[in-house]
Amino acid sequence: MELETQAPQTIMEADIDPAAGDQAYFSVSTSKLKWLYLATFGLYSIYWFYKNWKLQQPFIDGKIMPVMRGIFSIFFTHALAKRIKQSMSRQDIPENKHLGFLATMFVLLVILGNLASTLADNHVVPQYFNIIWLVLFYLSVYPLIELQDKINMLKDDPIGTINSRYDWRGYAALFIGGVLWLLAILGAVALIAQN
Repeated sequence: MELETQAPQTIMEADIDPAAGDQAYFSVSTSKLKWLYLATFGLYSIYWFYKNWKLQQPFIDGKIMPVMRGIFSIFFTHALAKRIKQSMSRQDIPENKHLGFLATMFVLLVILGNLASTLADNHVVPQYFNIIWLVLFYLSVYPLIELQDKINMLKDDPIGTINSRYDWRGYAALFIGGVLWLLAILGAVALIAQN
């Protein structure tokens, strides 16, 4: 009988079966991801992170809570990017963008955008800082699109046809988001007109 001399794994997110989890990511077209993210003021990212972590959960050694990883995604963005990079490496898919940089970019854009909006809403800085929030918010979808592009390559679905159509929930999110964006724009115009 041969004893294993392997040291116990100390990394919480080590793969149980590395190759098996390489395609266990959430499928969605990058176009659908972009429009749902923008329409829902970024709330779709909670669902996106949740779905990816839920699919990865069986391949992670240790208990994780996908819902919490979705809600507090800025703390787990780098871990997800690292898993995607490892999956790409195992499948010999070249990585032309540094995924860690994309994760950092997403986190910074979300934090800085929220900071700009909060400071403007509390009148610490001029109201035009809300425009800075708007620009940072719009830019924050770019890293997610790039990560999703890599996921789609891992799933042999480069354009995300598996989940490219909208169902009633998608259309409802686009409609409600459109109404909220219209109200936000009208409110901004009214504030500018008052000053």
